[in-house]
Amino acid sequence: MFNDLLLPMFDDEYYPDILVAEIKQLIEKFSKSIEKNVSESDIYRIADKLISQINEMKPQFEDLDSSLDDTAADYIAEAMMMVVQEHGYMDIEMEELVANREW
Repeated sequence: MFNDLLLPMFDDEYYPDILVAEIKQLIEKFSKSIEKNVSESDIYRIADKLISQINEMKPQFEDLDSSLDDTAADYIAEAMMMVVQEHGYMDIEMEELVANREW
């Protein structure tokens, strides 16, 4: 499953691979955090922490003439949804997973 995470971002030269790889690692950590039987509110809390970490990367993207735009937000949200659904959480709302994004 992790091989396909953020593949469209890796394929798009606009997004620096080194930063996309860092986001992918954060999503993999997110996955490990929700492997155990956690509540939906725990998933949203853990996702909130993940998005805060990605928010902090915004200047790094800008330094490399890129950005965390709406397209990136879609790719990241889809990757997070893949993870939660892979773990059997089917009632999670995608928009709520990335609700605190600042990009």
